[in-house]
This record gives sequence, C-alpha cells and structure tokens, in this order.
Amino acid sequence: MNTPQANAFRPSRSALLRNAVLLAGAVAALSACGLRQPSLQQAHQAQQTLPGSLHVPAGYTPLLEAQGRGDLLYECQAVKRAPYEYAWLLLSPGIRLTDGAGNPLTYFPGARARWVHSDGSRVSAQELVEATDAPQNLPLLRAMVGPSDTPGALANVRYIQARRTVGGVVANPPCTASTLGMRVSVPYEAEYVFWGAAPQ
Repeated sequence: MNTPQANAFRPSRSALLRNAVLLAGAVAALSACGLRQPSLQQAHQAQQTLPGSLHVPAGYTPLLEAQGRGDLLYECQAVKRAPYEYAWLLLSPGIRLTDGAGNPLTYFPGARARWVHSDGSRVSAQELVEATDAPQNLPLLRAMVGPSDTPGALANVRYIQARRTVGGVVANPPCTASTLGMRVSVPYEAEYVFWGAAPQ
C-alpha cells in the first residue's frame, strides 16, 4: 500500500539516475588512478631530475610505465682466476615488472639487456647508458632499443628509461673467498618508462 509517508522517502527517478552517473564517474576516476599511465608532462618533468646522459631526446613520448618490486637472488662466484676475483652474480631469471594495466614484463639486465612483455613483444638494447645513483641501488639507465619483431605493447618502443631504482644490489657482506657460494636475497623497487616516437 502506497501512503504519502512511504512516497516521501522514495527517491525520484531523476535522483536515481543522477546518483548512478556520479557513481560511474567515481569508479572511472579510481580506475584511471590505478592504471598510473604516465603523461608526457609528468615523464619530461621526472627526467629533469636525472643526469643529462639519461634524458630521452626530443621527439619521443612515453607509451608505457612499469613498476617493479620484489627480491633478487645473488650468489658469490669466482669470475677470474690467477689472481682470483669474486663478484655477486644475479641468479634471478630477470627482474619482474608490471605495467599500468597490470600486465607482467621481465627485464633481463646485462650487456645485452632486453625487455619481454607478456603479450610476446620484446626489445633488446642497442645502446645502454647507466648512472649509479647509490652503491646499493640498481643503476639508473637509458637504453636505445631495436624494434620488436612481434606486435604488442613494446612494438613501437625506441627508448627505455629507469628513472627510479631502490635496492637490488648486495651491499654486505663483500664477495670474497670466504663467502664463495653464499646466496643473498636483496629487495628492490624499480620504475621504468618506455618511450616511442611522438605523433607527427
């Protein structure tokens, strides 16, 4: 039974529609914040804090941002004989990253650094410039990469920039004959920006 008192507490159709629109807008805004895709302005501002050798040249725009957080496993190994030299070598199968849409990537550091996206696209460094931010941190870098032979998120990437790294390097103990074979797990954080040619 509809009484005047019951109808007084029932929202109108227009009020329900307005609330639905507001809710949808709020959800969309939260989703956009969660993706954390870089803007051109943000990326250019962020790189101003990096050494000039790591700046991406003009004419390129950020296509993708990836974040990494986890642990890297190292082992103390002999890298040279007579006389012996020792070094902490990375045993982890690459550094795990996640792009703004939640898709995984893997960064394989080294002289032939490469990045592999979960969609199958992959790029390799043709030129690599590094800068040490702190001895216990992975180096900051700028890599010029060749084109991917597989379509996907990395297909149009030409530069990759590490603009923030925290940890990821064994600071202690030193790798010596007394620690040969020791394994150490080191936490790290990393932030990478992938750049492609700006639209003409």
